[in-house]
Amino acid sequence: MNTRLAIVIGLILCGSNLATAAAATDPRSAAVRAEAETMFEVGESFDEGRGVSSDPRRAFDWYTRAASLGHVESMNRLGLLYSDGSGVPQDYAAALEWYRRAAEHGSEPAVSNIATLYFYGLGVGQSYAKAAGLLQAAAQRGSADAQNKLGTLYEEGLGLEQDQAQARELFRKAATQGYAPAMVNLGRMYAEGIGGERDDVGGYALIQAAVNAGVPASIRAVALTELRRVSDRLEDVQLTRAQSLAREPFATIDARMQAGADAPDHG
Repeated sequence: MNTRLAIVIGLILCGSNLATAAAATDPRSAAVRAEAETMFEVGESFDEGRGVSSDPRRAFDWYTRAASLGHVESMNRLGLLYSDGSGVPQDYAAALEWYRRAAEHGSEPAVSNIATLYFYGLGVGQSYAKAAGLLQAAAQRGSADAQNKLGTLYEEGLGLEQDQAQARELFRKAATQGYAPAMVNLGRMYAEGIGGERDDVGGYALIQAAVNAGVPASIRAVALTELRRVSDRLEDVQLTRAQSLAREPFATIDARMQAGADAPDHG
């Protein structure tokens, strides 16, 4: 697995749009907060094409309305739209400004997205060290997206000392929260014996489980390539076992891997 593909899985350019921003204390009335949440939900529908045709421009308009009422995740989503150039001209400086506003109100996804800008040098001076610093703080507060991104930096030794065992553990923490990209990363490390013992059956199961759960297109392409590589190494009985395991919850897959149930099957 080369560095470029590992980074694709860890730090996809679009960052995180998971609606897990911490709710900041807000003196506004309950009615105003409810109105902002409704606006956000309308914007999200247009953003993700849920129940309506996808329309990033209309999503931008609704997020802007909600953000004006103090809705934190709408601020983060506006940053994402500017970063992606979706519905508006691509503008990393504007993306950074919206991410910062959201982060000031407690949004962990926004902090992670700022780190992504520093990682690639988009709208800011490129700095792996700054990206790592931001991610470490967010990861310690439990952000799955930050844990996944920080794991990538540890795996490749970018912005901090390389520690592949620590990378594997960070991916595992994020995967425990149901974060599918981290499951791909963890499965890849097991399948390739990076940062610990190799386990083709468990690695395949983790990656397939993540694909089943749904991952962004860029990650899905890498995941499917890795699945083909691993399946070529597995005997039929091992592949059947891996496919069956992939249908189980992450906790079940993880427990089996921690127990080393298939040690004789490692390639």
